[in-house]
Amino acid sequence: MAQVEQIRRAMRQQPFRPFAVKLVDGTVYTVKHPDWLSIPPVPHPREVTYYVVGDDYDMHGIDLGLILEVIVPGVPPAASPAPSAESNGE
Repeated sequence: MAQVEQIRRAMRQQPFRPFAVKLVDGTVYTVKHPDWLSIPPVPHPREVTYYVVGDDYDMHGIDLGLILEVIVPGVPPAASPAPSAESNGE
């Protein structure tokens, strides 16, 4: 699940910069603080939890399979992972 790794990288940025999670239905969740999103501490999570902070407190479970894109300012969309040593013939 590449989406969860993209989210983890975005949450670990120093200094933290807000990012967005776009779903296949067009819904966009903006993560303005790293505490607004949580990833379960398991090897292969199926969903993340987004916390809505404002006049009312609410939370949404987001199925990782429904995430279309993780939008991080200053990072190209869907940045491809670095090629492995095997694919380089090394």
